[in-house]
Formats: sequence, C-alpha cells, structure tokens
Amino acid sequence: MSDSWDDYADDWDTDPDVVEYSKKAFDSLTKFTSLEGKNVLDFGCGTGQLTEKVARVASSVVAIDPSPKMIEVLKNKNIHNVNSLSCEISRDSINHPIFEPGFDLIIASSVCAFVPDYEKTLSELKLLLKEGGTFVQWDWKRANEDGDFGFTEDMIKSAYTNVGLSLVRVTEEFSLASEKGTMHVLMGIACNA
Repeated sequence: MSDSWDDYADDWDTDPDVVEYSKKAFDSLTKFTSLEGKNVLDFGCGTGQLTEKVARVASSVVAIDPSPKMIEVLKNKNIHNVNSLSCEISRDSINHPIFEPGFDLIIASSVCAFVPDYEKTLSELKLLLKEGGTFVQWDWKRANEDGDFGFTEDMIKSAYTNVGLSLVRVTEEFSLASEKGTMHVLMGIACNA
C-alpha cells in the first residue's frame, strides 16, 4: 500500500462501489457474528465506511490505515467510540498503546491483497488478536492461481494455516457488477484458538 491512496480520500465516501462493498461486507459480518460488546480493529479502514457501521454496534473500534488523508477524513466524522491511527502494521507499530489490550475481532475489508507480504501481515495481526478472537477479511477473488490480483480460496486457507490461525471458512460471499464485468468477493474467517 502506498501514499497514493491519499489521492482517493476526498471522493472515497461518495464512490457507489465503495459504499456498496462496505454495506455487503457489514451485512455478511453481522450474519456471521454479533458485534455487541466487542473491541474491534479495522485494518486498512480507509475513510471508515465499514468502521462507521461496526462502531454503531461494537464497544470500541480502532481504525488504522497507512493513508494519512484517509484517516483525516475518518477523524473528521467524530465517531465517539473510534480511535484511529495512520500507520503500517509491523512488529514495531503493534507496540503502540492504541492496540492494547488486544482485539476480539479484526476486520480487513479489501486490503489484504494490497499489502506487500500477506502472510507476514497476518502473523502481525494475529499478535493483536485475543485468544479465541476472530479475523475476518474480504478480498477480490482471483479467477485462477495465476491471476494477478486478489486471492483464491486455497491461498487464504494456506496463509491461515501457515501463521497458526484456525480456519473457520472461506466462501464467495458477494459480488459487484460494473461495466467491466462482475467481480466476486471472498470472505475468509479464522480464529486465534
């Protein structure tokens, strides 16, 4: 991920695809688990489209994104139970006090395919997940193993196993249609058991 995301921050909340993606992600999340009383980390939160929805139900949300401009837009929303920080996830950054005492739930909506090292990022996020906590991601589905963007179900399952997360499921959860065609979204769920 890079600072180029700053270029999208001002118009992100009015992009109909972004709005629809976050709505469908939230709907699929609430079908899977209750958010009440949970401390949630929204990894790669952007301007907080999903953060806002989760914060209405969860006890608290920490929202992080490497784009300072995206975080600025989120902070200007003044959501009472959301703390936000512009940072990359790394062994150093996870020592920041904002991440204590850990999270019941970590969500990552359309972000994992953008990180330079997916498994390394997962292993660092796992350190922030309480025992018994859940990790949920939504990412574009690759058409095949040789695709250039997104994930296959097997890629997600393998990564969870390699970092020591317990697989709950990986499913094709929803899709978005545009003039370029239909893009399918995978939802991966794992636990820190």
